[in-house]
Amino acid sequence: MARRDARLRQVDLAKRLGWQQAYVSRYETGERQLSVDEYVAVAVAIGVDPVALLGELLCQDCS
Repeated sequence: MARRDARLRQVDLAKRLGWQQAYVSRYETGERQLSVDEYVAVAVAIGVDPVALLGELLCQDCS
């Protein structure tokens, strides 16, 4: 997971985004989905390129 790879706790990411930690938890567990603009904000806050991250997610089963 990108957040863990960036060595961020949920609370750290939430603080960077100005969100509640529970909100981060809910999207990580699949309880809610992120909008496109939220996804981009999360990727930037973690320090990864949103397009590259999406490519990694889409090609997890690519060989």
